Amino acid sequence: MIVQALKGYLLHLGIEKRVSEATMRAYEGDVVQFTDHLRAGLSREPDFSDAEPLAVRSFLGRLSRDGYSKRSVARKIASLRSFFAYCADRGLCAADPTIGISAPKTGRSLPVFASVQAMNRMMEIPPLDTMRGLRDRAVLEILYGTGMRLSELAGCSVGSCDFERGTIAVVGKRNKERVLPLGGKAAEHLRRYLEARYRASPAVFESRAGLGAFLGPALREPLVAGRGGERISKRTIQRIVRRYLEHAASLARMSPHVLRHTFATHLLDAGADLRAVQELLGHASLSTTQIYTHVTTERLRAVFDKAHPRS
Repeated sequence: MIVQALKGYLLHLGIEKRVSEATMRAYEGDVVQFTDHLRAGLSREPDFSDAEPLAVRSFLGRLSRDGYSKRSVARKIASLRSFFAYCADRGLCAADPTIGISAPKTGRSLPVFASVQAMNRMMEIPPLDTMRGLRDRAVLEILYGTGMRLSELAGCSVGSCDFERGTIAVVGKRNKERVLPLGGKAAEHLRRYLEARYRASPAVFESRAGLGAFLGPALREPLVAGRGGERISKRTIQRIVRRYLEHAASLARMSPHVLRHTFATHLLDAGADLRAVQELLGHASLSTTQIYTHVTTERLRAVFDKAHPRS
């Protein structure tokens, strides 16, 4: 049965492949959606004998009719291909029904990023006389100053920071840890935020783990906290970024990932080495990072076309 195989596949992804929870949910959703498609024409639970190449093509056709983008369809094919390869390797199905089925070609869209001026404007918006303002400024400075992912910031604890060395450790995709430089502005505003939290409730920081670290906060305390002192949610970080970014720039997207794109683009604009940027972003492949070189090249071309008399 496909449903039972899916449970084992998810364990395989989480334990052996060490993929993120978000990726696991996406893969699970894609396989469940395909299973639902099979179930629609049956009076019983679908099994592997129902998952034929024709059924896969029928599923993809339905996705296209329902208005799914080429990128979404390509991702769902990748999910099914991974799942059925796992099942075929373990003898759960006779053959992989996705073999010979190609994904639609998707043009790679260039990352959305903000200007240096927009970043400077955004940083001046949060009021620094309130706990919320201090927190928001710290969040913005960290995301733009390190290029870390939304999930990486949400998972950071106070002990992730080494203020003496000016670094912050994050756990990225596939649970890979990397140590990032914490710039002067990010360190300054993170320190101010943590100091304010400690002054507001020193007993809370000290009693939870009994380990004094930076001004007393326990190393296991969340680096960025919600209203009740709990670890900040990803949704809250998204709201913080959107709230300030939309007042500082006019962009097609307003998300934490825009700050990550902006971080990488500004580094390359200033002459940073591509492989160094790859390491900072935590990209497994250099080709993923190379998309930012297209951004800088297109900008240079636009400047040339506008300014050169023989363009």
